[in-house]
Amino acid sequence: MTKATNTVTPEKLSPDLVERYRSQGFVHVPRVLSADEVREFLADAAELLDLHEKASWDEEGHGNVMDWVAAPEAKSAVMRRLALHPGITRIAEKLAGQPLRMFKSELLRKRTIGATRTPLHIDNPAFPIAGADVTLTAWVALVDVPTERGCLTFIPGSHVWPEGSGASSAEPFDARPELRWWPQATIPLRAGDCTFHHSRTVHMAGTNETDTARISLATVYMDATATYHPTPEETYQDEVVGIEPGGPLDTPRYPRVGLTG
Repeated sequence: MTKATNTVTPEKLSPDLVERYRSQGFVHVPRVLSADEVREFLADAAELLDLHEKASWDEEGHGNVMDWVAAPEAKSAVMRRLALHPGITRIAEKLAGQPLRMFKSELLRKRTIGATRTPLHIDNPAFPIAGADVTLTAWVALVDVPTERGCLTFIPGSHVWPEGSGASSAEPFDARPELRWWPQATIPLRAGDCTFHHSRTVHMAGTNETDTARISLATVYMDATATYHPTPEETYQDEVVGIEPGGPLDTPRYPRVGLTG
């Protein structure tokens, strides 16, 4: 676990890093959490993973991809503080270049030896969101995630989808075969580091070949003026309650972020 205490704040983000996010569709920001924060958040995450019902992503014939606790911010005040962490959310707003709301978070666990890889995919088809094209995910490592523990891999620049190329496709190589030949960037993380990636960035994660579970929190932030747009996949729209299609996602369930700190 990292022992660094000089955390990276939004004020320390260089214009080059912001531009890299916008051109590449992802960025790695180290030391967003202090060592003390990592210890607190990891202890709470481990308790939630032990006590609460978990969903599982299983690939037929390959095994378990990962388990997760949905909406941990609604189950734990500690996880809510992490999902709405002012350092993380203000970085997200600086990268996006406009105000954001939280859409959802998930507490993720990739099991130890035996877990399979997370397939290449984009997140966008799963989100019943319409509005400015600024939906992004902050992926916060709560343990060290070297390559052999299943860190994330991104295809730089893949968030820019040519018109008519199938930007709503969950199978990016089917929609854009040329992506098979684009370079990929694998990003090992220390505990307390974050990656931020656009909802249309093609990405995956490797297998966990270690004896330590990979634990992280993934929180999705969206344009503050986003509206509810049901999707064919119906992945997350069951979570949208009391909002008609086309209505703004501006209820307390989707709080504005980046307003403190």
